[in-house]
Amino acid sequence: MPLFATRRAYNASTRRFTHNRASLTRYVSVPEGVSPDGDHVVDAATWLSLVKGQAGAGEILIYVHGFNTEQAEMLERRRRIELGLAAEGWQGLVLSWDWPSDGTVWAYLSDRTDAKHTAPHLVVDAIGPLLNLRPQLRVHLLCHSMGAYLTLRGFSGVGDSGAPGSTPWGVHEVAFVSADADKPWMEAGAWGALVMERRCARLTNYYSTFDRVLSLSEGLVHGAERAGRDGLPVAVPAPFHDVYCGAQYEAKVPASGKTLRGSHTWYFDDPGFYRDLAATLAGADPATMQTRRPVVGSSDLALLT
Repeated sequence: MPLFATRRAYNASTRRFTHNRASLTRYVSVPEGVSPDGDHVVDAATWLSLVKGQAGAGEILIYVHGFNTEQAEMLERRRRIELGLAAEGWQGLVLSWDWPSDGTVWAYLSDRTDAKHTAPHLVVDAIGPLLNLRPQLRVHLLCHSMGAYLTLRGFSGVGDSGAPGSTPWGVHEVAFVSADADKPWMEAGAWGALVMERRCARLTNYYSTFDRVLSLSEGLVHGAERAGRDGLPVAVPAPFHDVYCGAQYEAKVPASGKTLRGSHTWYFDDPGFYRDLAATLAGADPATMQTRRPVVGSSDLALLT
């Protein structure tokens, strides 16, 4: 049964979650394929008990969705991630952090504002309580598109005293996929790199120069290159790894899938991506992963299956 936490406001008269920001985090347990409503909201303690009961392998992956994502699409993608990883032998539990994206391509800047405002609650209301469960679980994140921006803002906005759990708090693997985050932020010594180096054991950045959505977003926010399209800077902390995915996109995505949006979301339909992600979550050494190949003239590795 899918579990997620949300900062979308709830409309009691329509019994539906909205595109507006809520003043509290709600915890939801909903049957597969059912639209969430008030009957599926549970208290935090019940939700955490359900998480503990379903996380039999002791591993949790939190999917943080991106811009232009309706709640129904978030749930469908969470399911795809769950099935894709399970097919590769990963036995952890996939949860979602749901924030109030307007679900339209025209709302980029308002989505970015909502992501920033809801970001600290990812840590305080989701990651922190999960880290407090005993026996302790390994918590990982998969951050797509603007979800990477939200995660950076959340991780930078909550200190050790702001979230329950171990001190200093942190997660294990973080995967940025099509990250809508400024590339310069991730250079060694810059704020984004400092935050992620402190708060995760390893950061893996999956990027593709064919990402047309990020090409557009670069023109919307002060022209900065994006980590999800242009990769990480040359100088990054040791636990940061770039994975170039353009070759996989070219080889594995059919012509019908090479649309504007498809160039940004194809990862979630690609078995090779899940094979690589499953190995990453298991802590595999990038240098020995069978899903990656050297890139000529670069220190990066390329996803190619």
